[in-house]
Amino acid sequence: MSHAEPVRVTVLIDTYNPGEFIEQAIESVLAQDFPPEQMEVLVVDDGSTDDTAERVRKYGHRVQYLHKANGGQASAFNYGLERARGEIVAFLDGDDYWLPGKLTRIVDEFRKSPEAGMVYDNFVKYDSASGQFSEGGIPGSSGFIPATAKNLLHFELGHPTSTLAFRSSALQRLLPVPERLVVQADGHLFACVIFVAPVIYIAEPLTVYRVHAGNLWNWVGNTPPGVHTPGQDPVAKARLQRRAKATRAIGEGVREWLEKNGFDPNRSDLRPFLMQWSLASRTDEFMLSPPGRLTFSRHLFTNLRYYHARMTRRHQLVYGANALGSLVVGYNNFHLLDEWRLGIKRLLRRPSQRRATPDGASTSGMRD
Repeated sequence: MSHAEPVRVTVLIDTYNPGEFIEQAIESVLAQDFPPEQMEVLVVDDGSTDDTAERVRKYGHRVQYLHKANGGQASAFNYGLERARGEIVAFLDGDDYWLPGKLTRIVDEFRKSPEAGMVYDNFVKYDSASGQFSEGGIPGSSGFIPATAKNLLHFELGHPTSTLAFRSSALQRLLPVPERLVVQADGHLFACVIFVAPVIYIAEPLTVYRVHAGNLWNWVGNTPPGVHTPGQDPVAKARLQRRAKATRAIGEGVREWLEKNGFDPNRSDLRPFLMQWSLASRTDEFMLSPPGRLTFSRHLFTNLRYYHARMTRRHQLVYGANALGSLVVGYNNFHLLDEWRLGIKRLLRRPSQRRATPDGASTSGMRD
């Protein structure tokens, strides 16, 4: 792809009952400093029952409105991608929006790296309830990730849909997206594309990820065991059940794709990569139905077994001690282990414990 060659980009906006947010999403695309004749905007409405259609159609020919029966995010992706004509496909959720200059920056990165299959960017979170912005907090990596076991182990998943853009030729090798992924279909694409081509990460935030009551994926965030459970809230339980099911389905779909494309999922570098979805799903399931002490301890030791290389030596020791301690306190009281450890640490740091005795000797042999 030369600099003089026109680049056609498809912006694929998937949406389901976004109502009040969809216009900001669309306008953030139309306001990009990118030639409109080189861009098509597809809004795939996955069976919305609100006024999405009315809000989208007012943009006329600038936006193609595609309505389908409700089937989930994967089905919306597959439906839209069958109609996409762009050499590059950039995704945007109907409740998020882009910052100025994003599209030009993405296309420039693809032009500079003709071998790249995906470009993804950093993001900021916007809390609709409080009106506050915060950092996204997920690091990224560039290059051909599976080139080394270390790179694969440290590759961070979980970047929002709206941060992802793919070269169409690479994307076609990942399709169709398994339609059992009602949510987190982007997780399948993100995890598989790294085995197809190098990826490029842009550290500058170019996307705003909106947190609001209607998010299909977020529930209460990742809270420590025993600190928070969904209780009797049926909405919270339903979201957590959906997240646990979707997380497990992503792992199964990635495994199937790897096997289909000639990879051995039992390879020493692929097993930890694939285990993370199973372990994350189990963590959510524990919040719905607290496990016994032995089951929970075994879960923690499995995490340590596969991911100790991500940890510092000190972190490994603390994690291992907590895994043993869980046999004593159990799941619901697991948070007490860290509270006790921090309490002891504060006690040992009290200045009064370091005052000198009359003969000049320390009253405590403890040191930081």
